[in-house]
Amino acid sequence: MNDARAAGAATPARGADPLGRVLDAVDALSTVGAWAAVGCIFAILGLIAGEVAARNLFNYSIHFAWEFSAYFMGATFMLGAGYALRAGAQIRVNVLITGVGGNIARMIDLGATLLSAAIASYLSYALFLLTWLSWERGSKSAQASELPLWIPQLALSVGAAIFTVQLIARAARLLRREPGEDARLRLAQDIE
Repeated sequence: MNDARAAGAATPARGADPLGRVLDAVDALSTVGAWAAVGCIFAILGLIAGEVAARNLFNYSIHFAWEFSAYFMGATFMLGAGYALRAGAQIRVNVLITGVGGNIARMIDLGATLLSAAIASYLSYALFLLTWLSWERGSKSAQASELPLWIPQLALSVGAAIFTVQLIARAARLLRREPGEDARLRLAQDIE
């Protein structure tokens, strides 16, 4: 196995590999989700900075700033989860797999990934159902903005779906004896 493949990277040989192309597409989708999460973080920054400036300079409060910041925070978490999983940047306890051999560790990792995919699938289903019901019923925020709730809920639903698909892709990588993470995608060093 070459070094690029061992690191979990796409290789030129993947062009002929249909599953490899699907895995690359899932990675691209996770990257789009990560960039959307970055946009949400900048939106939070803008809202909070605007609120602070408005209060200090004009003695005025932007009434929707905290509400929308909370929506953006949830969207940030969900939209970035797939990329964090692919990069191996999620919090993970390796106690079970560090003390056992390679094949057993891989099986435990695969089992945990499949269990996580099942849970994330249910979460995705529940969030899409919640979003659909909010849209169908015309549910609005109880805050002054009266924002239709399906809008922030849709971001959560899409993020959960991306995370679910990335978990399934991770399971496929483990079955192909490829690493589940690509550490080169991390932007910072691990904190130990």
